[in-house]
Amino acid sequence: MQPAQAPLGDEAEQNEVMALVMVIGDRLGIRHQEIVTRMTDVIAREVDYLNDPELMAMLRASVDSNISTILHIIRNEIPLEHVQPITAATEYALRLAQRGVPGASLRRAYHFGSDDLRTWIFEEVEQLDCEPDVKLKLLHHLAGFMHKYIDWITQLLLEAHEDERQRWIDQGASETASLVAKVLARQPVSLTEFATRARYRLDQVHVGAVCWIDGANSGTDQTAALGDLALRLAVILGCGTRVLFTAVDRGTVWVWFGRGREAGPVDVEVVRSALQDSPGARVSLGLPIEGIDGFRRSHDQAEAAKSVAIVSSSEVTHAIGFGERGVPIMAMLVRDLAAARRWVYDVLGPLARDGEAEGRTRETLRVFLGTGGSYAQTSERLLLHRNSVKYRIRKAEDERGRPLEDDRLDLELALQVCHFLGDTVLVPLGDPEG
Repeated sequence: MQPAQAPLGDEAEQNEVMALVMVIGDRLGIRHQEIVTRMTDVIAREVDYLNDPELMAMLRASVDSNISTILHIIRNEIPLEHVQPITAATEYALRLAQRGVPGASLRRAYHFGSDDLRTWIFEEVEQLDCEPDVKLKLLHHLAGFMHKYIDWITQLLLEAHEDERQRWIDQGASETASLVAKVLARQPVSLTEFATRARYRLDQVHVGAVCWIDGANSGTDQTAALGDLALRLAVILGCGTRVLFTAVDRGTVWVWFGRGREAGPVDVEVVRSALQDSPGARVSLGLPIEGIDGFRRSHDQAEAAKSVAIVSSSEVTHAIGFGERGVPIMAMLVRDLAAARRWVYDVLGPLARDGEAEGRTRETLRVFLGTGGSYAQTSERLLLHRNSVKYRIRKAEDERGRPLEDDRLDLELALQVCHFLGDTVLVPLGDPEG
């Protein structure tokens, strides 16, 4: 329910309060640019997706136009129903829709902005030379106005945002898919045309990805949910709104995260943590590679990593990166799982059995070798006593029947294969081979 503005008492008191409203408007007007700068910074810092450098000028223009409109209204007592839509604010809302930024971010921007403006208003009211009860009525009046204004402007802009989002989806989906298909097929595509029509630059570093819903109902379209997931991951990966995605089917999308000139490795563990809030969601990632060739190669790598995740029974592959240790080799091994299973058993021997004790020993050995044979680091990572680590390492050597240094490379790879693929490559307990 919308709060009513507080009654202002008798006519003399009403006149006094309204006169003070104009004073506040004038004082805020003097600090206009200071208010705009701080409010823009607050919104960009606090609201997801709105700190994209490419859109900062439009964000500031939107904030500026809103402040100008608010001050114009309170200085001149203009009813909201007589106020025209704000061009800069509307253009910003439309651009966010075109970039795939959800309407919730736009709504949050106005809430943070209104809270910030209330702080400025309170500071100015505190400095007035008038009775406390008049200040209180003045604050109530301005708070009521701010509530009505935010309700009016957000309703207007969210409707425009949703209409533009739907129009953009309908118009752009097939167009983007066509452009992506051309690039992947190595057909000539103008960088400028691609950037204009797909709203994504090819002349930057790309991280290709595949996002899908595990066991998705083929009758349910998951494209919107996967698009939202891609945007969340873009923020996590520091890409802002530089993200491109195209639907493959109702439960799978191809995604490219634009990273500008940043070619550093992707932290897959951060992605795994993010997926905990999205049951059933799976993500495979390529390496960061620059340019149009990088657009293709990183996509191919993401598809290769997906082939590992698809056959895996391990939760670790809910998010998997092509750059993770052993994944490129595993992508080749999964083409013949029977041969991969035999090779794992040849390398690990009894450690390849699908038992809890064997699983603990394999994981301890994998971490131990990955730390360069450090008992201290292995103990710290697995939260085990050093003596327990030493016991498991000795047990692993006994189970294999040979020192760890024998076939060290094969041993590390086989352990990594078990870590990612789980019981897909293990020998069931009771199997004569085990």
